[in-house]
Amino acid sequence: MHVVTGAFGYTGRWIAHQLLEQGEKVRTLTNAIGRDDPFDGQVEVHPLNFEDRAALVESLRGADVLYNTYWVRYNHHRKDFDHEIATKNTSIMFEAAKEAGVRRIVHFSVAHPDQAPGWSYFRGKVDCEENLKKVGISYAILRPTVLFGGGRNVLVNNIAWMLRYMPVFGYFGWGNYPIQPVHVRDVARMAIELGAGNKNVTRDATGPETYRYKDFIKLIGKNMGVRRIIMPVPPIMGWMAGRVMGLFLKDMVITRAEIRGLMRGLVASDEKPMGVIKFSEWIEGKGSEIGRHYHNDLKERHYSK
Repeated sequence: MHVVTGAFGYTGRWIAHQLLEQGEKVRTLTNAIGRDDPFDGQVEVHPLNFEDRAALVESLRGADVLYNTYWVRYNHHRKDFDHEIATKNTSIMFEAAKEAGVRRIVHFSVAHPDQAPGWSYFRGKVDCEENLKKVGISYAILRPTVLFGGGRNVLVNNIAWMLRYMPVFGYFGWGNYPIQPVHVRDVARMAIELGAGNKNVTRDATGPETYRYKDFIKLIGKNMGVRRIIMPVPPIMGWMAGRVMGLFLKDMVITRAEIRGLMRGLVASDEKPMGVIKFSEWIEGKGSEIGRHYHNDLKERHYSK
């Protein structure tokens, strides 16, 4: 039996789908409210309650592998999102998994978290990795770069939405920094393969293609069949434009940590790619439909306390 946190969300959903296709029994821990059930009742549902240690342990009991996708993208205190709290909660989950007798944890981190320790998002990821290594359970740490595919492509879809409906698209700086997107189905496959092992490992989850960011944007626009002015803008101006846009959309469009991480080349890897699905082939088939509607990340994330 496998436990997947957030199986009604994005990455967790595709891990659960692939496990079910393999005939495995799947349980999810979730604190999402009002999410649809894409599994027609095939996945056992338990609340993800970090304040009830005994219940959390029982919800993990009997599991061979825990796939932990739990995290928060940004600090937003009115929504109860906080990197420090998420780090503490993740540690509670690891300890509960040990008490419950879980054999192995596959934990989702982020590419190059140690290269930006001063930002709370990345610092929290580093702390979570270190906490997992101290728990004493067999583990695999998976560090994705930028996800695409699988329906909820927040980053790629919203880039496409801007290209589709705005006359000008600005990329941060000169746009020569690398981006190495990876398909969510590849990431789910990697997670399950790592879950079957016993060796403690840390791997980057990357796709087979690497682009300069400005070429990545142009490729999306080309396959959408739209012609726009695509130009460099100072990072601070791009962030401020995102803030203004966020006021109208009532969303967190882009964070300063995301801009900095992107420009530092943290969403690409020197490791041999584990992914096989090419972004160029995927966007060629999706160009006509992607970006029709804006994915509001903030509105879609409603959690119980």
